[in-house]
Amino acid sequence: MDSSRIIREHLTFRVLLQAMSHPGRVYPLPDFPQDWPIAVGFLGSVMDNEVGFAVIGDLELEKSIGLYTGSRRVAPEDADYLVIGNGHGSEKLTQVKRGSLEYPDTGATILYLVEEVREGNGDIVLSGPGVDGTASLQIKGLPIGEVHRLRQVNSEFPLGVDAVFLDKHKRIACIPRSSRIGVN
Repeated sequence: MDSSRIIREHLTFRVLLQAMSHPGRVYPLPDFPQDWPIAVGFLGSVMDNEVGFAVIGDLELEKSIGLYTGSRRVAPEDADYLVIGNGHGSEKLTQVKRGSLEYPDTGATILYLVEEVREGNGDIVLSGPGVDGTASLQIKGLPIGEVHRLRQVNSEFPLGVDAVFLDKHKRIACIPRSSRIGVN
């Protein structure tokens, strides 16, 4: 692995930590090489051969993620990372791993590939740890039914999933399982 990839993945992971610590805020990602989709580069910073993943809506992306990260493809309900392509709602969200009381951290991380994420004046209102009062998110390309499913899956904290939203402008926003989700 070349040193520029290691540095880029380290910087990406730091951005992810910031976004998880401050739900509802939008953060830019570092630049990735043009030969891989942005989702592949992003997932390279968090996935390795120890985790399983599934992709809904894009078989080519699934192949690329497997090649780049060395992770194994599994059924969506067994995935540590579930990637949901732009415009694809996932009824499977209610079947994903939500962790256990002993190990809530074994819940899945969901990566939504969306058109655009923006702070403020959105349909999604967040509160809870890392949010001063409330935070609002606009997510273009995410069906509102998916937000309702996400709220349902995370209704029994500490069980639930962490959600990452990656847009076409190389920006992310996160909704960790500890966030309370409201919909306007």
